[in-house]
Amino acid sequence: MAKIRVHYLVGDVHRGGHDVHRVAAAVRTLLGESGAFELTLVCDTKTTPFSPRPLSDMTFAEWFRRGLIDSADVVIFNCGNYRFNTPEEQKVLTDAVSGGCGFVFLHGDHPCYWKEVGMKPFPEIEKMAMYMWREPTQHGDYGDARITVQAKEHPITRGLPDFTTRDEIFCRMKNVWNVPAEALATAYSDPAVLSRHGQPGTGFDEPVLTVGQYGEGRTVNHSLGHVWPFYTCHGIGENTMLSFAPRPFRQMLVRSCEWAARGSCSMTEDYDGRGILL
Repeated sequence: MAKIRVHYLVGDVHRGGHDVHRVAAAVRTLLGESGAFELTLVCDTKTTPFSPRPLSDMTFAEWFRRGLIDSADVVIFNCGNYRFNTPEEQKVLTDAVSGGCGFVFLHGDHPCYWKEVGMKPFPEIEKMAMYMWREPTQHGDYGDARITVQAKEHPITRGLPDFTTRDEIFCRMKNVWNVPAEALATAYSDPAVLSRHGQPGTGFDEPVLTVGQYGEGRTVNHSLGHVWPFYTCHGIGENTMLSFAPRPFRQMLVRSCEWAARGSCSMTEDYDGRGILL
């Protein structure tokens, strides 16, 4: 079977401040270990301290100029509001996904295109992502969390156990356009635990992995995977790759890319997520 063609879009100026370059280097490693993907990494920064080789395969300018999205089976979106701020660029993405290209949305992009705080709006990506950071969304401190697999038979999560991770749990995310979405995994937000800002948990099982549809394209939203470039006293380990350590998280992330592209996980269901500790 032919490899899955993944185009990974990485932003350089990310409003959320997350270490998208370090995450991109890690995800590239995971996808490579699975053996199922042919990866094109689009980024205007060529190098990063966390990548043993140049991070970017090409710039956004070249990617747009050559119309390369037409060759993608799935797009991983991790560039916040860095690009897709013009109608022309937005049409490139919406046409591709509505026409059947898969779409995978990563942690840290959720506040993007929020017009109420001054960003240029992009309603269609809100429909692709399903859940976004909007009022009254919040998160507690980076810390220990228990992840529960809710969809036992979905291809992305089939056979995977519940697991403990160290991460940042988004609470009260908003399905801005009320599009159909299925939560495959959740994390309990404990109201007895206060964040450093004095916010209690919600007492709900908050979605951390959701799937949906945009036109003919399958869509996936991951809200786990927090990596900050430096320590801010927000939680021990926030500036490390600890959120990528659990094997089930790695397996879900890799499987998501195949499912979004093909609707199954036949090439990645046996990927064990071991690899190196990123």
